[in-house]
Amino acid sequence: MYRKYIQAVEPLDEHILLIDFTSGSRLLLDMKPHLDSIRFRSLVRPEVWNSAETNGVFVRFGSVELSHDELMTMAEQGPRAF
Repeated sequence: MYRKYIQAVEPLDEHILLIDFTSGSRLLLDMKPHLDSIRFRSLVRPEVWNSAETNGVFVRFGSVELSHDELMTMAEQGPRAF
C-alpha cells in the first residue's frame, strides 16, 4: 500500500500546475520549461494538460506520470530536463 502525499492537482493557465499536498502545503510548479522534452511534449495539447489527476502518489496526464518525489525534485531544482 502506498502512502498518499498528494491531495489534489489542478492544471492552471500558462502550464502552471497547482498541487495540494496532504501535509497542507501547496506547490505551484511551472511546467513550461519542460514542455520541449519528448516526455512532456504532449502536455502542450489542452486536452492532455487539462486531464491532470492524482491517485495520491502520482500526478497523471493520460500516459504521462509524475511521482511525488519527482515533483519535489523538479520544484527544488527549478527548470531542467527530465
